[in-house]
Parts: sequence; C-alpha cells; structure tokens
Amino acid sequence: MAEAGIYVVLFESAFEEKGAVHAYLASALGFPAYYGANLDALLDCLGDVSEPTLISLIRMREEGPLARWFDKLALTLMIAVRENPALDAEILFA
Repeated sequence: MAEAGIYVVLFESAFEEKGAVHAYLASALGFPAYYGANLDALLDCLGDVSEPTLISLIRMREEGPLARWFDKLALTLMIAVRENPALDAEILFA
C-alpha cells in the first residue's frame, strides 16, 4: 500500500474496556453514528474505508484484562486488510 493518509495507533495498555477501543476507532476513522461498536460492525465499517489508512495495534506481552479480545481485534483487522486495498494494519508487540 502507498503511504497512509490516515494513521491510527492503538496501544493495548491504554484501554481498559472494549467500548473505549470502539469509540476511539469510530472517532479516528469517522465511522457513522449508527456504528454498532462490536467486531462485526468494525469489520463492516473498515470495509468502507476509502482513504489510504494504516492501523498499528501495539500489543502487550503480558496477559491483560482484554488480551483475548485484542487477539480477536487483531484477527478482525487482518481480515479487513485482506478485503480492503485502502487499508493496512500492523500488529506490534511491546
């Protein structure tokens, strides 16, 4: 993908609840008001991203309160990248 027009960084350690992650992504990516704030809705909205976008997910090596959910989020991002050429994502470990 070419240089990203939008760059979003998600630090796993900065979030204590799933809703906060969804709110952050919705704001950063301009999701519609009806965004359902779940992983299925996220996948749908990521499919509509048309501007070149890079999402960096910074994972922690320890088991945090949302570690398993962030595994699912990472998978959702990878599926979205496969389906939308305007989207790119990277999963990094701190």
